[in-house]
Amino acid sequence: MRRELLGIVCWTLSLGCASWEVESSVTIEASPKTVWTILTDLPGYADWNTYSPSAVGSLREGGVVTIEARLGEEVRIVDNRVTRVEPERVLCWHSMNWFESLARGTRCRLLEPVGVNATLFRHHEIMEGPLAWLIGKLYRPRIEAGLAQMNGDLKRAAEGAAP
Repeated sequence: MRRELLGIVCWTLSLGCASWEVESSVTIEASPKTVWTILTDLPGYADWNTYSPSAVGSLREGGVVTIEARLGEEVRIVDNRVTRVEPERVLCWHSMNWFESLARGTRCRLLEPVGVNATLFRHHEIMEGPLAWLIGKLYRPRIEAGLAQMNGDLKRAAEGAAP
């Protein structure tokens, strides 16, 4: 349904639709519970997260979380609507900007138990809309680097906190 509506917007504006996806994953030697606890402690982001050192808001479906993203030398403040919360498994949100109908990023963090006490953590983002190509041209390499950076930060924090 959403993709159909997006197609109508793209056709109406005669801009053509584009989308792109990025993903970064890491195996963390800590339980999904430990990883989830760190990931959802928004005030604690400053202690471990060098990509997004500030996060404020409500991690409930429909809640809004404001994130500071460090994209190389540029710092962006982005409001996000939380779309999915499954404790110790899934946390998703999408960006809320004035240009949301032209380009919108949806980011999910996926936690999967691995073995006895490890977690496969995946960051997945899709950018879609008529101007997704422009966001990709301007920001994609920095977003990819930021996701990998945050994954490494989360790995260090969770493994340091694991019993």
